[in-house]
Amino acid sequence: MDDIKLYIGYYGRNNIGDDLMLKVLYNPKSYVFLQDDNFYDFIPLEKQILLHRKPLYKLIQKFYNLFYLKSKGCKELVFGGGTQFSSNSKLFTQLDILLIVLLSRILNIKVRAESVGIGAFSKKNIFIFIALKMMSQISVRDKTSSEKLKEAKIKHNIVKDLVYEVNFNTKKKELKQTIITATGPVLRGNQNFLENYYKFLEIYLKKDDENIVFCVFQKDEDEYLFNILKQKFPYLKMIVMGSSVNEIEKVFSVTKQVIGMRYHSLILADIFDIPFKGFSYDNKVKDLCYLKKMPFHKA
Repeated sequence: MDDIKLYIGYYGRNNIGDDLMLKVLYNPKSYVFLQDDNFYDFIPLEKQILLHRKPLYKLIQKFYNLFYLKSKGCKELVFGGGTQFSSNSKLFTQLDILLIVLLSRILNIKVRAESVGIGAFSKKNIFIFIALKMMSQISVRDKTSSEKLKEAKIKHNIVKDLVYEVNFNTKKKELKQTIITATGPVLRGNQNFLENYYKFLEIYLKKDDENIVFCVFQKDEDEYLFNILKQKFPYLKMIVMGSSVNEIEKVFSVTKQVIGMRYHSLILADIFDIPFKGFSYDNKVKDLCYLKKMPFHKA
C-alpha cells in the first residue's frame, strides 16, 4: 500500500504541464499544497491544502500541516516536477524552501525532488544549496540543470519529464493544424522577448494560413496574447485546453507541427511524434530541442 506523501509544486495554477505531472506523481492517500485555487477532480478535496497568499502566513501554514501530516503517518515530502530551485527567486522563497526541508528532516520525513528544474544557482546561494544537499534524492529533467548540480557536487540523476509517463493514445488523424504556444507571464513582463517572439513566429508561419491555433497552456495567463497575435495572423483561432488526456489527444492527433515556448507543448509534440520549433529564455526548452534535433530560437 502506498505511503502518505505531501506534494509541493506549481499546483493549482491552471497549468497543463504541472497538472499532468501531478497526475503521474499522485497516489490516493497523499496530500497536495496548492498555490492557487484550481482544485483537482482526481484528488479528494480534503487532501488539497490551499496555501495563503501572504508569504509569512503561508510558511506558518506549511509548518502546521507538516506537523499534522506527520501525525497522520506522512513519510515523504516531494517537490514535484516543474518546481524550479533558483537564486533568482525572492530571498524569502529560498528561506521558505530551506526551512520546510529542515523541518521535514527533523520530523523524520524523507525529502526528494522529482523531475525538477534548477535555475540560476551556485554554492553561494546558501539557502538553496543547503536545502538540496539535505534531500535524500534529486532528479532533474534537463542537461543544464544537471550540469549546475554537478558543479555544486550535489548527487542527482537525469530523468525524462514526467509527462512522458502519461498513457496517451498517439494515433493520428488528418493532420491539418499548427499549434502555437506562448508563456504569457514572461512575455507580458519583457517587451524585448515579446518582439523576438513575433519574429520567431513569422519565420515559420504564413499570414494567410487558416489552420493556426493558439493553444492556451496556462489559463488566465496566456489568453491576452490571442488578440495581439490575431492582428498578425487574421485567421488565428484559440483553444483553452485542459489537462484531460482525451482533450489533449483530440487536439494533438490532428496537429502537423507545434511552434512555441510552452515547454510541455513541445514535450507533447514529441510524444505524438510531431515536428516542433522552440523559442525560450529557458534552458530546458533549449536542451529538449537540441536533444530531439529540432530548431531552437533564443528569446
